[in-house]
Amino acid sequence: MHDIDRALSDIADIRAQMAASAHFRGFAPQAVAATGLIALATAAAQSLWPDFLATDNLRFVSVWAGAAFLAIAVVASEALTRTPRLHGPMANAMIGSTLRLFVPFAAAGAIITFIICSVSPANAWVLPGLWQMLVALAGFAAIGSLPRQIVWAAGWYLACGTAVLTLGAQSGALSPWMMGAPFAVGQSLVALILHFGGDADAGR
Repeated sequence: MHDIDRALSDIADIRAQMAASAHFRGFAPQAVAATGLIALATAAAQSLWPDFLATDNLRFVSVWAGAAFLAIAVVASEALTRTPRLHGPMANAMIGSTLRLFVPFAAAGAIITFIICSVSPANAWVLPGLWQMLVALAGFAAIGSLPRQIVWAAGWYLACGTAVLTLGAQSGALSPWMMGAPFAVGQSLVALILHFGGDADAGR
């Protein structure tokens, strides 16, 4: 039994290594593009109805947190359907490997947001830039698992995060388009990279 257990453990390790080195094709370009539309719609809604959706910093952040959860749900639901079809028996290993890449950045973003909103909501102007930088870092970390061109999208988010932090520091205010414009363009760019990387055709 010990030999069998060791063999099974070795097989699991091999599968994990294969998953870590393979390109994850579970992200559908259409779903990623939809998250860009969610960002655009959220920014437009806050601009049109600021008295309801952006009355203060906490309301502003809460609306964008809701938009983020919706975007994650859209991408995740499509990925859970798509990954078994494209990766077969490696699906669970591929999902696990991808989660290990992205969850730490998402957790860091949630913790930073909670602390700032709880302790110093007046400084919430730092959050849009920090969120974009975390997305950039996640993109750089995923270069081995996604098409290499993802570096351009990561670079976009890093540049936008830097610009948004600078503008926020100067004004101390939050603007819907500090989030809407970077994410609408950035997610569209990611969708194009996934599409021309062959993922869209592979999922059909």
